[in-house]
Amino acid sequence: MNVVPLFLVVNAVTRHGSDDTLERRRAIVGAALALLDESGFDRLSLRRVASHLEMHAPGLYWYIESKQELIDLMAKAILDEGFATVPPLVDGQTWKDWLIDLACTTRQTLLAHRDGARVVASSYVLHTGSLSPVIEHALELLESAGFERLVALGGTLTLLRYATGIALDEQASPLQPRASSVDEQLAATPALPIDPAQFPRMADAMRRVHEGKLRNRERVFRWGAQLIVRGLAESLHH
Repeated sequence: MNVVPLFLVVNAVTRHGSDDTLERRRAIVGAALALLDESGFDRLSLRRVASHLEMHAPGLYWYIESKQELIDLMAKAILDEGFATVPPLVDGQTWKDWLIDLACTTRQTLLAHRDGARVVASSYVLHTGSLSPVIEHALELLESAGFERLVALGGTLTLLRYATGIALDEQASPLQPRASSVDEQLAATPALPIDPAQFPRMADAMRRVHEGKLRNRERVFRWGAQLIVRGLAESLHH
């Protein structure tokens, strides 16, 4: 039988249990998020976080065991902040509207930090516990509407993954400008070079998108979420 040395047990409890240590871990996560916003995910490292806090890099490992643990903690901080604004179902709101709003909140949460979607996608997100209350409430609403539990879970996760995928695309793609206003988006989004002779349907559809209101990313995302929820609702009748 393997015996764990007592001093390792004491150190582990001390590292994760004291108020001072928890406060220090929060400071480390805050510094990591600040560096993320400043330089992006690719330049994030424990060494840079330690330097930002004026710590020796080895000292950081007393509080954070690995870069993966740091990413998990960053994901938790991002999601906890964003999902704190998710309300329960209100009078006059349908489960469909609530799910669509959840998808929009998820996208906005991931876009609130530079490369926030990459952080969350790179984490063991279910281990953070941040999604559990939201998913539990979604399952409760969908089961009340008549959905079987696994279908409810599948529908909820599909919407969350849709939000994550769109946020990843918006943050990573060179075709998606980082513009805050609708006017800035319209001015910065380039027309796609699609040959109308070879691809007439696609060229026509993309021209309509480029010239019309669907160039607003928020509106396009909500429209996509509505399509997913509409399909989920239709599955009740089959």
